[in-house]
Amino acid sequence: MKLQASRLKLPPNTVGSDYVVGDIHGHVTQLLSSLEDINFNKESDRLICVGDLIDRGPESIEAIELLDEPWFYAVMGNHEYLMLSGMRHKNSKDRMVWLKNGGEWVMHSTPSDWEGWLDKIETLPVTIEVSTTTGVTYGIVHADFPGIHWDDFERFDQAQLYRCIWSRSNFNSRSEHRIQGIDYLFHGHCISDFELKLGNRYYIEPGVFLGNDFIIKKL
Repeated sequence: MKLQASRLKLPPNTVGSDYVVGDIHGHVTQLLSSLEDINFNKESDRLICVGDLIDRGPESIEAIELLDEPWFYAVMGNHEYLMLSGMRHKNSKDRMVWLKNGGEWVMHSTPSDWEGWLDKIETLPVTIEVSTTTGVTYGIVHADFPGIHWDDFERFDQAQLYRCIWSRSNFNSRSEHRIQGIDYLFHGHCISDFELKLGNRYYIEPGVFLGNDFIIKKL
């Protein structure tokens, strides 16, 4: 399945606050409880997820349904990629990888619902950019950003786009390099027991499916 260099740009939130959260992995009830703890206001605040809404938890359907909420945004994670590639684009290898890594929930769902879920997932951008009212700009990419400048994204080839949702290389090497053209980036995908800052990049995936709490950052 080919990826598009899709970026969603969100305007500053002038009526509330913006937050970013790590991988949800089908733990919607826990997410909503965590949002209550920080007094998240669905009428004025916005929540941006770093991807991997589905799989490994009990509420993948509910996670996909979050995409219908006006306060919720997400980038595409590798689990959404596998579901879309395996089910809509008929890539048998990706389908098997997905089913073996948390996607088995779909076998217990209603097939007539599948196309609607895939439609929602297919619209997910690879990156989201959001600015605050004070002029600070944040980028959200699931796994990695294999470029020097934020604007390099528009020229990424398939290998680079693939790294955006799959790569762990900069995380594993603990690279302190900074991405130019953006103030801060947020990633998930790579599990860390705590919020990890490398250069101007934050990794905020603690592994909720392992029993840990969400990391939710206010922008």
